Amino acid sequence: MMKDMIFGTGASANKDFNGILSTVRAAVQNGIYCFDTAPSYKTEKFLGQALKTVCQEQELARDAIWIQTKIDAWQMQESNGNIRKYVDTVIDEIGSEYLDSLLIHWPIPEYFDNTWKSFVKLYEDGIVKKIGVCNVRMRQLKKLINYDFPPQIVQIERNPLRTCLDEINFCKEHGIAVQAYSPLCKMDRRLSESEVLKDISESNHKSIGQIILRWHIDTGVTPIFTSRKPSRIKEYSEIFDFTLTAQEIASISDLNINYKMYLESFACPGL
Repeated sequence: MMKDMIFGTGASANKDFNGILSTVRAAVQNGIYCFDTAPSYKTEKFLGQALKTVCQEQELARDAIWIQTKIDAWQMQESNGNIRKYVDTVIDEIGSEYLDSLLIHWPIPEYFDNTWKSFVKLYEDGIVKKIGVCNVRMRQLKKLINYDFPPQIVQIERNPLRTCLDEINFCKEHGIAVQAYSPLCKMDRRLSESEVLKDISESNHKSIGQIILRWHIDTGVTPIFTSRKPSRIKEYSEIFDFTLTAQEIASISDLNINYKMYLESFACPGL
């Protein structure tokens, strides 16, 4: 039976089949079975081919793997929210009868409601097992929670420099799973050179990257990291043999400065 998505890797760093295959193989060999992609990454087809190869190698059934993709803004606009054809296409490309989760990449106001209706229908038809939305803030969450079928997953940019405490607490209160993209903030020097993180790293005998990923998990968030290097994927997978103390979690959270790497587009001001 498929596990919950508690840890995953993104298919955005590598852009060719061999690169994706290397990433997927390293992930699965190290116990990571959840994969995140999007049309704008241009990796959906390669990811499907790589997963087929690796699942055959490892004798894994489809339900051992979690596949998550997104609907991009141009697809919402081009179809006025009637996005079923794009989902049918990506399912065919990936070689699966269903998707484990599908997210709206950007909550473009003009097309959101129609797109969400399509998402709910896909869920009801069993084509998608979980549905959600990326890049939302409190103003959107407060509206979305009042929908007849609210999001099951929210994916946001989140790291120790941007802890998103209000959003995470809100989602926990309403039973919405939270994923963090760019969970390491590209190892910004304010993290890699942080004395707080260095001390916690040394006391736990783990790298700073491992400490940050563990912080996400210990605060109830699923980190979706990306890497081209199999050695790095192995390193980041080795975070389930320890937990952080409450004081360590608080110290890491205190690094928050509400810093955001990826600014929202002017075309996506909110719902």
